[in-house]
Amino acid sequence: MKLTQFAQDLREALGAESVGLWIYFMDKIAATLPFLLSSAGRPKIDEVRGSAIGEAGFDSWFAMVEASPEKGGLGWSIDSWKAWKRAYSIVLKNNYLRGLELTASEINMLSREIQPFPASKASLDVARIIRKNELDAKRGNAVSSLKGQLSEAEKSVASLTAQLTRATADRESLKEKGDMRDHENTELNNKYQQALGKLNSVQGRLVKLEALISQKDVAIEKQKKQIELYSQMTRLDHLKAVFTNRTQSRR
Repeated sequence: MKLTQFAQDLREALGAESVGLWIYFMDKIAATLPFLLSSAGRPKIDEVRGSAIGEAGFDSWFAMVEASPEKGGLGWSIDSWKAWKRAYSIVLKNNYLRGLELTASEINMLSREIQPFPASKASLDVARIIRKNELDAKRGNAVSSLKGQLSEAEKSVASLTAQLTRATADRESLKEKGDMRDHENTELNNKYQQALGKLNSVQGRLVKLEALISQKDVAIEKQKKQIELYSQMTRLDHLKAVFTNRTQSRR
């Protein structure tokens, strides 16, 4: 195993997914190691040995992907490679995606949620708006449903609280008369505890759901700001930003 310029170039591109330059990585793979994209199965041994993979001293692409940079590898993961490969196949079918600076993860997510995949940027923009509206509607319905359950639980607890209060008063009255009905009071108390538990459960689920929605909204806003920032940068600016960050991370 040895350090090669090919491996170094690939490692530099690995940090570029957030600005859409991950496609540069995949283009380099397509130009240098096309057999990695042409088949879902294992490449032929002769192809690997006669390629940049073999020149770096590896007997498989997966081994090179996972090996540390010190050993001439990429220090990457197989799952990430498969995700990028899947997204790249979508880019090859929809060339307009090259100019949108989407991450591989974003493209794969859009591919899962929007079928068939939009054939143009205009169609994609419309599909994304529709998807956002659908998600907003689902969130609203989920919150409304939980709030309805919460209201019912509160009513149930209030009703049982009143019954328990009356039963306790009756119990004290019967106690004075020597006529005990503890079993009835115990049964009512059990119902009260069950209703109270349900109330607490619904309240907890509602809090978690609202917190999750809040987190997603923050993430969406952050992503929008990043996209706006990147849209104002030239490709040269993107390259400078990526390689500056890579250099700083090594210090």
